[in-house]
Amino acid sequence: MHELNGMGELKILEEIQSKAATALYFKGERCSVCSVLEPKIKALLEIEFPKFTFISVPESAGNNELTAQLRVFNVPTLILFLAGKEFLRTGKSTSIMELAKQIRRPYDICFS
Repeated sequence: MHELNGMGELKILEEIQSKAATALYFKGERCSVCSVLEPKIKALLEIEFPKFTFISVPESAGNNELTAQLRVFNVPTLILFLAGKEFLRTGKSTSIMELAKQIRRPYDICFS
């Protein structure tokens, strides 16, 4: 798994299209839920779904166009892409066990 922070919007969109599996995690600086969920989601993807590229996108003025284009209206938001197509979007009421269940089948179809 890769973590790509500080990337430009265009580079992030290129990563989504070029990688087989991409996870975008939108977070806020002062968001306590964001800081608690991020390491849990990273660990889940790293252990269970290692083909995902993890991209952490901090809430900032420089990311307004990207958040608008991807229709991200609150933080935290996790968007998962397989083969450049969005297949799952979840927010702050995310259960890690439920998230793993939702990822398992599409991931296995793509990578087995």
